[in-house]
Amino acid sequence: MPSVSPRATRATRKAAASSSESHDSKRLRPATPQDLREGESSGDESLPEDLDDGWGYTFQAGESVWVRTAGGNWLRGKVCGDITRKGRTRTTEGLFYPVKFDNKLRKYFAPLNGEIKPDTPHTRRLLKEAGYVDI
Repeated sequence: MPSVSPRATRATRKAAASSSESHDSKRLRPATPQDLREGESSGDESLPEDLDDGWGYTFQAGESVWVRTAGGNWLRGKVCGDITRKGRTRTTEGLFYPVKFDNKLRKYFAPLNGEIKPDTPHTRRLLKEAGYVDI
């Protein structure tokens, strides 16, 4: 899967401190059906203006995404059908989606932490604007 090397962004400066990858499965719990309903995006949310912006986006199993690793790189991945979990994000409780990336790794990422984005033209434009060229 393609990866891109970062240019200095808020994400690379804060990656170690704020990445949900530091959350292990013991801190995350399976999301209930009510959690999933409450976590669904209403469609009223504006698109993020920066790669680091959190976003109340709802992901579906099999959806192609971009995820930010602890090292600050953005990699393509796919939301896998495993259990969506709930846990503490930077500011509140939120959903964490399981993503397979780099052909072998699976970790949980939270859209409210700004570390997972859907693979859309808007996200690819944000990546290019931030200096990521291998998209």
